[in-house]
This record gives sequence, C-alpha cells and structure tokens, in this order.
Amino acid sequence: MDYDVLILGGGPAGYYCALECAKGGLKTALVEKQELGGTGLRWGCLPVKRMLDALRERQKAEKILFSRSSADVQEIYKGFLEEMQGIEIQLAERLSARGVEIFFGEGSFLTPHTYLVGERCIEAAHIVIATGTSPKGFQQVEEDGEYVITHKDAVSLEQLPKTMTIIGANVEGCEFAALFAALGVDVFLLEKENQILKGMDRDLVQPLLDQFEMQGVKIKVDTAVEAVDKTGSRPIVLLSDGSMIEAEKVLVTMGRKPNFPLGLDQAGVFHESQRIPVDSCCRTSNSHIYAVGDINGIGGMAHMAIQQGILAADNILGKRRELSSGIAVPSAIFTIPEIAGLGCQEQELLASRQRYKVGKYPFSHTWRGFTKGIQSGFVKVLFDQKNKLLGLWMAGDDVSEYIGLLHSVFRKGISLKDLEDSLAIHPSLLEAVWEAARNLEEREGVQDETTSYIML
Repeated sequence: MDYDVLILGGGPAGYYCALECAKGGLKTALVEKQELGGTGLRWGCLPVKRMLDALRERQKAEKILFSRSSADVQEIYKGFLEEMQGIEIQLAERLSARGVEIFFGEGSFLTPHTYLVGERCIEAAHIVIATGTSPKGFQQVEEDGEYVITHKDAVSLEQLPKTMTIIGANVEGCEFAALFAALGVDVFLLEKENQILKGMDRDLVQPLLDQFEMQGVKIKVDTAVEAVDKTGSRPIVLLSDGSMIEAEKVLVTMGRKPNFPLGLDQAGVFHESQRIPVDSCCRTSNSHIYAVGDINGIGGMAHMAIQQGILAADNILGKRRELSSGIAVPSAIFTIPEIAGLGCQEQELLASRQRYKVGKYPFSHTWRGFTKGIQSGFVKVLFDQKNKLLGLWMAGDDVSEYIGLLHSVFRKGISLKDLEDSLAIHPSLLEAVWEAARNLEEREGVQDETTSYIML
C-alpha cells in the first residue's frame, strides 16, 4: 500500500481527519479537487463570519451603519477577499508540517483500495470520504455565476452590487442578508415559508428582524419563486403572487446536494440519492472506507463534521469510538445579532402540549452588560416539570462563543439546582444564564401566538 490512509476532500472534516491520522503516525494522503478549506473554511461559514466580525467592530467604533456612499466600503470588501485567500496557504502549511501529502485534481475509485487522481494511482489501506456537498438550487432557478449566484460566488465578487435578491431565508440566507446589508447593499430576502428561520422561536428571531428593519432589508414570506427572467440587463425574480423583484444579483440558498466521488460502485460503497449511510463509527458498507461530514447526511454543521473526521481517524488508529446521539447539538446563526443555543425550542414544547418552565434575562441587566454598555440581547432557559434543563438559547453579540462548552454540561442532564449553584464569574455576561434560571415562569403546553408568526 502507498498510504495507510487516503482522505478525499480538504474541507473541515477531511482536514482534521488528516491531521489526526498523521499525528497518530499513519502515512497520510489527502486529495482535493479544488481549493483546501471547502465550504466551511474557504467559501462559506468562515469568510462570512470573518467579514461580519470586521464590519461589526468598525460600526461600533464609528457608531454608523455602512452605506454605498462610504468611501472605503469597496476597499474593505476587497481586503477581506485577499485575506481569505490566505486560508488555503495556512491549511496546506499545517498539513505539510504533519507530513500529509496533498494531491489536487478530480479523481475516481478504481477498486476499493485504489483511487486515480490525474495519472497518479493511489493505493491505501483505509479511505475516508469527506467530499461534502454543494448548492443545488431548485428547478425554477438555474445558477450561472453571473446573475444568479451561490455562496461561493457571493464571497468572491469583484464588485459589490447595489441591489441583491436572496432566495431562501434559512440560516445561510439570513447570514448573507446580514453581511450584504452591513456592506450597504439593498437586500430583498424571499422565503416560501410563512416566517424567516423557520423552526426558531419568534423572540430569538425578533432582534434580527429589528436589525434588518433598521438596515432597510425588505422581507417577503409565504411566497414562492416561479422563475428568474435573465433576458434583460438585470435578473428579475417572478413570484407566485404575481409580483416581480429586479436586482443586480440573485443569491440562491435553497438546499445542497452531495458531492459523491466517482467510482463508488467500484469501491463497493452503498449510497442513497442524498447521502452515504454510515454506522456509528462512520464506516460505510465497505468496512475500510469511512464517510464523514455533510456527505453522510448527519448534522450538516461544520463542528459536527470536524468531530466525525477525528472520530474516523481514531477508529482507523484502533481507538474505537462511536458517534454520540444527536441530542442537544449546539447551533449558531452568525447574523448581527447572533442567535445560538442547544436543546428544545419553546415552540416545540408548546406544540407537544407539555408543561414546562421558561426563564429569560437580558444581558443589559447584568453588571458586566452595564459596564460594557450592552443594550440588547438575552438568555432563555427551558426546564421540564422535574427541573431538568431542556433548552438554552441566546440572542445577542458573540453569543456563539458561549454555547459550545455548554454542550458537555447539557448532555450530563443538568438540573435547575445545578444551574443555581453554578459559579459564574462576577461580573460576566454569562451571569445572565444564572439569572434566567432564577426567574422561571410556568407555561401551559398549549400552542399560542408565540409559536409561529407571519411577516407581511
């Protein structure tokens, strides 16, 4: 065998898997058909969050919202693009420092142990598929990279548009709406459901809606896209209610499709239309071939992909590990303000008609919030009738930073007394969690107007 491990895909799952395998002493190779970093590190979540962080700090310093008349807004955007191009260099250097050999190009399985890249035939004892997903759009809208674009195009525009229509008010759509609105682009956000960020409690979404309103973001829900007319100088989105929206760019954020490597049948790997099924150790139907990250359809979040990549590496190294249950997976939406949390949403509890307790506390009421001049954001905690924590959610600046480490605590079945007895540093913003737990109110398990909303 040429290598102990061959990893297909240089996104977060493949990158961390390669590092862990090499760290364990395995001779490791990685194949990437485009750029290292994938959607997570190069073309999706990281660049959007990096730019939003920079814009937020600039706005705080200048106490203004950007507009297209800002003299240096275009230079800020170009500087961000140049900075993000350095990601691939950093990834390559870190992999090479660990002894990972990198191959670039389109490849295909020849046998269960061999993979052809260009003219190089690579043989490996173990193979890890980490090829991820790509935007799939939908039948009525065909992406062309010029007028109708995807997230990859959106973070590499040579010139900022004056107007943009975003199809899909999901997490990706809202994050890009926040980014381009902050850059002074006139944004129109479309959603076929009756609310943006469907599945998220109204009170958590409301601060984002307030920000969008202040920035002039136009939102239309409960309306489907029928087609995009590209016959004129600008694309026109045709809607199900008969209205039309014209903009310089149309960004589509409607779902993703799996990037199946070529030759899966030759590899003896069973796959379904949208994923490669795996067992609890991330093994495919062929026991020496693993599938990690978005390609296996579990989770669809970068932090889960990273953990799966490390888990696969550990199993290859003989340290048997299994996927943990999907309970209380932490999530975050990197808008301005951010939304983050884990566990149940209040609307789920209302819909299931169970009794529960809810406590909320604003960051502005904490003493640290007072010293920092924070005026918005809050914590919400949800407990069952036996005082077991069911959900913990936050809205506000940088709340994504607090959620990750709370995951392990949550999984241990933390109780109300545990939370009340915890010692949050004083003064700190995390005291809001403690305060929220001290301000619980009983709620009947009957669905009411807080569970859903329609924005007209």
